[in-house]
Amino acid sequence: MKPDEIRSLPESYLRLIILIEARAAPRLRKIDGLWRKPVLGCRGAEARPGSMTAFIRKECLLSDEAIDEIVANAPPDLIFFQQGAARVPLDARPPIRRWIDRFLDGVDQEAA
Repeated sequence: MKPDEIRSLPESYLRLIILIEARAAPRLRKIDGLWRKPVLGCRGAEARPGSMTAFIRKECLLSDEAIDEIVANAPPDLIFFQQGAARVPLDARPPIRRWIDRFLDGVDQEAA
């Protein structure tokens, strides 16, 4: 995605991007995030960090508090959900969509 595309995303998509990067962060060694490496802005490219979360924070697309809350709480909660689902037979497992819907419903509850 290009920076302008990120700027045009709804809040729920921004929250999912932050969740994805936060969940992957402990295993990242050679890249910064979904954008991999920073772009310096040479040859007409817009400068940006390698992490979409850092870009979202820098551009104030979500509040620092919202980003920090997602990074701190959502990955452990998702891991807990995944571990619970792993103990259930495959045909009876709850779909990951259930957790995502609950995560996004939290957005609406906080905004209300």
